[in-house]
Amino acid sequence: MPVEPKLNPLTLLAAKRRALSLPVYDLTVSNPDVAGFAWPREILAAALGGPGCERHQPDPFGNIEARTAIAAYYTQHGAAASPKHICLSASTSEAYTWWLRLLCESGDNVLVPEPAYPLISILAEISRVKIIPYRCEFKEGLWCVDPASLKPDAKTRAILAISPANPTGHTLSVADLKALRDAQKKAAPSCVLIVDEVFLDYPAAAFAAPSSVLAHKNLDPLIILSGLSKVTLTPQLKVGWSVLTGSSEWLQMILPQLEHHTDAFLSVNAPAQVALPFLLKEAPAYRAAVRARLDANEATLRAALVRLAGCELLPRQAGWSVVMRLPAGVDELSFALQALEEGACVHPGHYYDFASENCIVLSLLADPKDFGAGLDALIRALPRC
Repeated sequence: MPVEPKLNPLTLLAAKRRALSLPVYDLTVSNPDVAGFAWPREILAAALGGPGCERHQPDPFGNIEARTAIAAYYTQHGAAASPKHICLSASTSEAYTWWLRLLCESGDNVLVPEPAYPLISILAEISRVKIIPYRCEFKEGLWCVDPASLKPDAKTRAILAISPANPTGHTLSVADLKALRDAQKKAAPSCVLIVDEVFLDYPAAAFAAPSSVLAHKNLDPLIILSGLSKVTLTPQLKVGWSVLTGSSEWLQMILPQLEHHTDAFLSVNAPAQVALPFLLKEAPAYRAAVRARLDANEATLRAALVRLAGCELLPRQAGWSVVMRLPAGVDELSFALQALEEGACVHPGHYYDFASENCIVLSLLADPKDFGAGLDALIRALPRC
C-alpha cells in the first residue's frame, strides 16, 4: 500500500497558527500571483482567447508560432535556438520526467547538484532512475561546482545543472561548464548535459545578467529547460519547454524518439500556446517589477543584519531566494521552528541538502510589508535559540 507522506514539523506548526488565526509571514513564497504579480485578468483572458484557441491542431512539439517566439526569446539572451529543436511540455517538471525516461534504462544514473531544490530527486525516484549527487560549494565568496565531486561512470546518461540555481543563486561559470563538460566526456556515450534556466531573467543588482548556457560552445549534446512559470510569471498556464542542441547525428537520433513520446501526451493546451508569443513580448515589464522587489527586500534584509547578530548573507547572483548563514551553535531547524512561533516561515538549509552550511533559506518575493514583519520575527527568535 502507498505510504502516506509525513508532514514536517514546520508545516504542522504553520497549520496550527493559521487555525488559531495567528499571523504567518511566509518568507518561503514562490508563487508570483500570491506575491502580488498576477497579470490583469482582462489582459490574460484576451491573450488566451486569441485566434486558434478554439481549435485542436496537435503538434507533438507544440505549435510553430509558440516555438518561434521562444527562439526569439533566446536571441534576446545572445543565443541561437532553432524552432525545429524546441519542444513544449506542460512544465519543466514534465520535461524532466520525459528526459529521464528517454535517456535512461534500468540501472542507469544521472548526476544532480547539491544543494538544490529537492524536486529533481523526487522526479528521478518517480522515473526509477538512480541519482548521483555532485557538490556545489561556497568558495572565495561565490558558489561553484566542485570538480572532484563529479563522478560519472559508464551508466551515467545525463548530467543535470541549474543555472541560476535555486536556492543559492549560483550561476554556472566558464570553469563550472568546463568541469561539467569534462565529466560528460567520461560518462556513457551521448551523455547529455541538461541545464534548467527558469531563473535566468532574475539577476541580482550586484551581478551582471547571466547568459544562457545555450550561448556557450562545445557543449554537445545539450538540453536547456525553462518555462512560463518564471519567464512570464504565469505558473497557472502550465507551459515549459526543452531546447535541444548538438551534433546532427544526435539530433537525428533523439528528435524522432522525443516526437514519439510527446505525441502520446500532447499535454500543452491550445489557449496557452496561442497566448505564449504575446506573453513573452509583454513579460519584461513584469519581470522588472519582480527584480525591483527582490533587490529591495534583499536591501532590507542586509540592513536588518545588525539586529541579527552573527548571521551572514551569502551572495546571491540571481534568482528569488537568499541563503542566510546562522551563528555557530544555532541549529537551523530549531531556529526555523522558533521563527515560526514568532510568526515567520522560513526553510532550514537541510531541506535543500546543504552539506556544511548551517543556514536558512528565505524567499525575496514576499510583499515588502510581510517581509519586514517576517524579519522582525526572525530578530525576536534568534536570542531564544
